[in-house]
Amino acid sequence: MPYFKKAITPLQRLKEQLQAVDVLFEVRDARLPRTSMHPKTKEFFGNKPRVIVFCKEDLAEAQSIRQWVKHLSTPGQRAIALSLKVNKGQGELLTQAKDLCKDKLEAWKNKGLKARPIRAAVVGLPNVGKSSLINWIIGKKKAAVANTPGVTRSNSWIRIDPNVELLDTPGMLPLAAFKGTSALKLALCNVLPGDHYDIEEIASYGLALIAQLYPKNLDTYKREGDAETLIASDLESVALARSCLKTGAELDIKRAAGIFMSEFRSGKLGRMVLDRLDGNDELLLQADAESVEADYDLADFSDSAELSDSADPSQIDSATL
Repeated sequence: MPYFKKAITPLQRLKEQLQAVDVLFEVRDARLPRTSMHPKTKEFFGNKPRVIVFCKEDLAEAQSIRQWVKHLSTPGQRAIALSLKVNKGQGELLTQAKDLCKDKLEAWKNKGLKARPIRAAVVGLPNVGKSSLINWIIGKKKAAVANTPGVTRSNSWIRIDPNVELLDTPGMLPLAAFKGTSALKLALCNVLPGDHYDIEEIASYGLALIAQLYPKNLDTYKREGDAETLIASDLESVALARSCLKTGAELDIKRAAGIFMSEFRSGKLGRMVLDRLDGNDELLLQADAESVEADYDLADFSDSAELSDSADPSQIDSATL
């Protein structure tokens, strides 16, 4: 009878990886410090030391993300905001990881055990930038470590520092079903894939949210002659401001939605953080909230390819929406 190796589920692989590492780099989107956290983070990670890495720091409003970094930095946990577009910050990230492992290193020494590099892994939701972070950390001058003693042979490690080794593949957190405001925010920031939502619905929500959090960031959609108090928080205003017209001078709302999404994601509307520390970030009107209460099913959302923030939603084929 032929032998078939049992398939390893993402959760089983994650557990295997967690057994092999000393510290975690948990990646989140800097624009969504709370929402881009997996809802079962505590269950998966337990008390394992971790550095929360807010990627896309260049898109986040500076004061707000500094507050989040301070809020989430505790004795067993650190937080850091990074832009992967610039080649700086690797040293600070590694210092944070080493500091979190000081007690473990000291315990090894007291037991007379031979010192070894600490082992780190990158984990997080799909499409928050895990693979990009690994590439940013590794750079071009790091050496692969083959068959590291005491570690599962299927794991490959990269020596990124004399005292730190990094697992060269990201840890995929089991997917969750997000609903309501969380699903809308994740879709807006390109974490939820485009075939899981209606672009006009997400764009309308994004405009309403920004109008309450950063109203001046929408001034770009005001037209000459508009009243000073007018906030361009609807897709019709975007369509008029960006000359989105169909034949017969009809407004092209779908194209306007794509343009808004592209301009938000690229940072053209300014730097923003859409989660508030005071907890008062449920700013969607009740009527809108009730219209999106159905769960967005991520069961078929593969982590094999990261979504590109450079993709232009205004060019998305309407047949896929």
